[in-house]
Amino acid sequence: MRIFTAIPVPDNTKKRISEVMKGRLPVPYINTSNLHVTLNFFGDIDDSHVETIKLNLQKLVKGVVPFPINFTNLVKFNSQIHLVVEPSKELMSVQAALEKGFVKLGFAFQKRPYYPHVKLANLHMDKVMNPERKLENFPKEELSQFNFVATKAILYESQLLLHHTKHNPLLTLDLEI
Repeated sequence: MRIFTAIPVPDNTKKRISEVMKGRLPVPYINTSNLHVTLNFFGDIDDSHVETIKLNLQKLVKGVVPFPINFTNLVKFNSQIHLVVEPSKELMSVQAALEKGFVKLGFAFQKRPYYPHVKLANLHMDKVMNPERKLENFPKEELSQFNFVATKAILYESQLLLHHTKHNPLLTLDLEI
């Protein structure tokens, strides 16, 4: 089972992203159902470890208060379009605390710097991509309308389907107010 922890993008923000980006990207649509800010990607985990992850995620998230998620720019990263998240002190602290806690339990993560973002689209998989349309530059002020307050942390299962992934929540936790 492929799993990861994330901050979900609220439904009203997903709707705004879809409305604003429509016709302005080199892809005809964005699958807004999957929008999230990944915190920790576990990869393929044996089903027997999922309960341990759930229990410890609850412990590690305890005491985390809601914090802002602010967007800085839109970029093409490899064959994807990313909405880049400002690496705030709060976000970086939560991500690092989760990683440290799960590493202590014997889980391993990729050895690369954490890069907070929301993946909007895969360019290499989209057969109806408009190759003439370039990635439009969105000023930070325009992207700020997508900013939101993180109020939840979710453990997701990622199912790889033919042309996209489907993310199923396994555990949803409210951040303490």
